[in-house]
Amino acid sequence: MKNIISFPPKPLLLSTGLLLLYAQGCSVPQKQVVSKDKFADHVRTTEFRTPEQERRGFTLPPGFEITLFASEPQIAKPINIEFDDRGRLWVSHSLDYPMPAVSGGGKDKITILEDTNGDGKADKFTDFQDGLTIPIGIMPVTDGAIAYSIPNVYHFTDANNDGKADHRKVVLGEFGYKDTHGMVSNFVRGFDGWMHSCHGFTNTSKIAGTDGDSVTMVSGNTFRFRTDGSRVEQTTYGRVNPFGYAYDERGFLYSVDCHSKPIYQLIKGADYPHFGKKPTGIGFGPEMMSYELGSTALSGLVYYIGEQFPAEYRNSFYNGDVVTCRINRNTITYNGSTPVAHKEADFLVSDDPWFRPVDVKVGPDGALYIADFYNRIIGHYEVPLNHPGRDRTSGRIWRITYKGSSAQPSLKDWSKASIDELVAGLSHPQLNVRLKIADRLVDGWKEKAIPPVSQLLASPTTDAKVFVQGLWILHRLNALPTSALEKALHHPDPLVQVHGYRVLAESAAISDAHQALAVGALADKDSFVRRVAAEVLTRFPALKNIAPLADLYQQTNDEDSHLKYTTLLAIRTNLAAKGMIRQVASATWSETQRAILSKAAVDVSSPEVASFVLEYATQRSLPTDELAKYLEYTARYTDALALNETIGSLEKRYADNREGQFAFYNALRRGLAQGGKTVTSRMQEWGTTLAKQYLEQPLVEKETAQQVARRVQAAEVAGEFKSKSLEPSVLRLFKNTQADDRVRVAAASALMSTDASAYTPLIGGVFLERSERVSLREKLVGVLTRTHTPEVNGWLRKGLNGGARSLQGVIAAALANSESGIDQLLNALKEEEINVDVVREGAVKERLASKMTPKQQALLNELTAGSANEFEERQQLIQARLAGFESSKATAEAGKSVFVQNCSSCHQIKGAGGLIGPQLDGIGNWGKKALSEKILDPNRNISEAFRNYNITLNNGQTMTGLYRRTEGQTMIFANNAGQEFSVVKNDIKDYKASKYTLMPDQFRNTIPEKDFYALLGFLLKTK
Repeated sequence: MKNIISFPPKPLLLSTGLLLLYAQGCSVPQKQVVSKDKFADHVRTTEFRTPEQERRGFTLPPGFEITLFASEPQIAKPINIEFDDRGRLWVSHSLDYPMPAVSGGGKDKITILEDTNGDGKADKFTDFQDGLTIPIGIMPVTDGAIAYSIPNVYHFTDANNDGKADHRKVVLGEFGYKDTHGMVSNFVRGFDGWMHSCHGFTNTSKIAGTDGDSVTMVSGNTFRFRTDGSRVEQTTYGRVNPFGYAYDERGFLYSVDCHSKPIYQLIKGADYPHFGKKPTGIGFGPEMMSYELGSTALSGLVYYIGEQFPAEYRNSFYNGDVVTCRINRNTITYNGSTPVAHKEADFLVSDDPWFRPVDVKVGPDGALYIADFYNRIIGHYEVPLNHPGRDRTSGRIWRITYKGSSAQPSLKDWSKASIDELVAGLSHPQLNVRLKIADRLVDGWKEKAIPPVSQLLASPTTDAKVFVQGLWILHRLNALPTSALEKALHHPDPLVQVHGYRVLAESAAISDAHQALAVGALADKDSFVRRVAAEVLTRFPALKNIAPLADLYQQTNDEDSHLKYTTLLAIRTNLAAKGMIRQVASATWSETQRAILSKAAVDVSSPEVASFVLEYATQRSLPTDELAKYLEYTARYTDALALNETIGSLEKRYADNREGQFAFYNALRRGLAQGGKTVTSRMQEWGTTLAKQYLEQPLVEKETAQQVARRVQAAEVAGEFKSKSLEPSVLRLFKNTQADDRVRVAAASALMSTDASAYTPLIGGVFLERSERVSLREKLVGVLTRTHTPEVNGWLRKGLNGGARSLQGVIAAALANSESGIDQLLNALKEEEINVDVVREGAVKERLASKMTPKQQALLNELTAGSANEFEERQQLIQARLAGFESSKATAEAGKSVFVQNCSSCHQIKGAGGLIGPQLDGIGNWGKKALSEKILDPNRNISEAFRNYNITLNNGQTMTGLYRRTEGQTMIFANNAGQEFSVVKNDIKDYKASKYTLMPDQFRNTIPEKDFYALLGFLLKTK
């Protein structure tokens, strides 16, 4: 097989047809019993409730009260909410969701809600802007609002202050919107004055500020932009569908996500997990949560800094869960600068399955406000987007207060406050209010705010939190004197120092004195100061930064993962700076420093950096995995001479460790493929020598996974190089019926690469031998169809007749790839060698539609006329299985065996199994109906991101896999056996997205009815 490199199974994060929004149960607070069954259906079966009926179904901790702030008909389907500095609540709400009004004329709005009489309920509603299409992100500003509506971020201005937009201007765009449940959302304006935003699932967006500097974001990411659109910057890379932001007092930004860990404290410039994403050389950004929150459909996030709630409930994260219908609460402690989350009892639980808390905000009154997208359907892919059961008119905003609180903040319209009142207001106990006041001073009063704020910073009695706000205000107004910054950097309160260094990191340039101060701060007694100092040195690379950063990394306890990662990221950024590596290479480093530098350098796209790493790696005794990682990286950039020298060195140093040598060979081979580089004759010679030992080793009973993997890789070496010297050994392995299927298939592929005309009949004969394992015969179909000859098609036709049902599906899909093969398939159907359901399988239907002639289509229509409607047939099967399950006596233990045999290669439960699909801990909370549909009809509703790709190589071979990622000049896919495979881009003739998922569409045929019942019982007990 030409340039196809197999990787052993790895932990993957890809979601397939079995799970897509992944409700994983509802824990309930004390004294509240909620039936879980009614929360299991993707289309809720309970009745609509009025707001009052819904309110009576909420449970809160003692002393808290929930009241209705607003509801239909004044608002429809709220998505994001945000308060302005006048105490008004802005709501983006949508009737169009999830279908965008792409031709214009959207039905959606941004509405301003006011409580004019102070009774805790909105009584004035002003439609600020209508005619929008699925507006999500919303942030009021001094002269109007900045908001997202497909496909742009707009600045809507209200020139006459009547609460209605008079003008709109595109700030950024266009953004991708093919997936409307993950777009541009949850705006938050930081201390820095920039607008921070989430970029959602699946969509791809290339956007630029007016400065011309652009960023490209694919699926989940975060970014920030200046409110005038002058610049945009990506702030983190990865996660799946972030949908919520929150700041703490130190200026750390937190975000909630679907499908990675629920809440992250974000590190600027860090990479985070995403489906199929490979960790960078320094790994993914660290987690703060070691647990999940019951489902992965999390929306909205606040960190409560206020006084209305009692002390126990302050300094807590609150987020919505739209599947389990509750508000989660989590608290944090710290290991150094690293937050450690602690799961608390859920704050709010609803017994109404229509309750959908999509956003959470703290009001200026200290109350918690919940946007409720009240709906029987919330799933984007589990239920058709055009399902008539989607509610289009109902929506609520809920307000939660503590009844016994003596702290009842007085509400103030800060837009009417004098400048002195605003400056005094910077001492407000709530961070979100302080930030609004700062925005008013900067955007409204502008340079007039400089004198009073400067006086504030000059006072020796100014509170630390007030000083922080003043520091940022002057910085944003370009009026921060050096003396004030110096005062912040030397302030006795570490909180002020942290923000002083944050301001320094935002500066356009840094003085030598301040750079030296930042270097010195790496040894500060406060871990937060050390961490932001490292961020400063990330922003301003210099050789003198690197040794202190390496020392800080070495000295930092592993428990302070966020400081360690920030430091390593700083080192990587410094190494990547233009011209830096030449200085680094000529400097003197301790052994420990050199190791840290090499660790940080992996993934820096530079031949010079790669050479630095290669020199380190090949001159030291390193663990095999670590050395292999370095070799893969360096091979992307190395030249032929250096490669050959490296091979010689490895052969000599590891002469007695052939296993290690083969691991190094494979690492170098992957790196060469990623770099688009040619294999040298020396590399080919080395690979052939190493492969020979694995091909000639006698088979042993029950070979380990590593032994099987090595034999497969050895066969691939033989095929790639068309090795005549290895041909006899490969042939013996193929003929050996005791060999693992994967080994025999790899051997068959190698033989086809070496001499297809000579070996096709042999492989065809093994395929037709009915005593061979069905699993082997299925895999040989892909090898044989590298040559679509009439002879091969004839063998495939013979394999159809009387073949196992799973084999028939594989053969049919292969035959459907060519006109002559389709003739054979139709003749088999005509002669009743196969049933109609075979040609209705997803992969078969898709290829028939692409390859059939009109004449063949007419014949297919004739042969299938009168057969049952496929959807109805499957629906009847599902209903029959549900009815049969009630009386079945299958045990969960038997179901576990069925799961291991059919599902565990792709799905994991309690740490056991593969991770092509998501882990299934808690899957039992889905309920039997939803599980039966996913098992028996996996392609009913799937995400764009989880579709198969049909790949055609230049040599005629066809492959199917889920796209994972691109690594240089190679593309990585995953097959349904739980393995990643790599294809060189230049070897691909064509690849197209399929309509279908990788999850087998044959379980209704291949899993016997009694085994299905056992499997369903096992899954239902997995909670």
